[in-house]
Amino acid sequence: MPITNPVSQAGRWDVFIPYSGLHLVSVVACFALIAVLVLLGRRLSESAERRLRQAMAVFAIAMWAAYNIAWNWNGIDARTGLPLHICDLGGLLAPAAMLTLNRWLRATLYFWAIALTSQAFIQPTLTYGPTSFLFWCFWIAHTIIFGYAIYDLAVLRFRPDWSDFGRASLVTLGYLAVIMPIDIWLGANYGYIGNPASAKAIPPFVAALGPWPERVIIIAGLVGLAFLLALLPWLVRARVLARSPT
Repeated sequence: MPITNPVSQAGRWDVFIPYSGLHLVSVVACFALIAVLVLLGRRLSESAERRLRQAMAVFAIAMWAAYNIAWNWNGIDARTGLPLHICDLGGLLAPAAMLTLNRWLRATLYFWAIALTSQAFIQPTLTYGPTSFLFWCFWIAHTIIFGYAIYDLAVLRFRPDWSDFGRASLVTLGYLAVIMPIDIWLGANYGYIGNPASAKAIPPFVAALGPWPERVIIIAGLVGLAFLLALLPWLVRARVLARSPT
């Protein structure tokens, strides 16, 4: 969920400035929490680890609800307040994957987290500082998605392959097919593939891709490339293992 705020003055705790010291501290703290969660999961027995995943799912759902309530506290604006961004849906996908261990959910979580949600740590669409509850919601929500995907790899030993690439790609194409008409209808920018009337609703890194609708094709191509890059280490690993003597 993107966070926008007209205030942008450095040196204030109610403002977040990308690529500042606060940005670095926030990212390091998020990754440290992910590392702690992984270490804990790897040390637990099978039954205890399952209970941990159940607790993780409950926490993620509660956080998703709190985030959306806080975001729409003063009323819902259908152009910005509906939980329709990839990371909004990922906030529900992550706990569902942890609870069910369904391959489609796990595959989609992995590719969305590594290829897309990771961008929230690199170029966050956030300007609210630590004095705002939304600051904490932003980082926790994205840490849940990215962290649960890492947990699935490090603790549950999920290993994506070409079939998982296909699953995640089909889900993402389905998302594109559903969200684009909604964006056009509402004048919104969910999934960053819309053409909102206000240029402020378009993040700079999206606007740099050119005019709408041509940039939608570029975005789709970049997402496909990011998915391939996320799969590449596992293809290399599989080939190395296949060549290793048994």
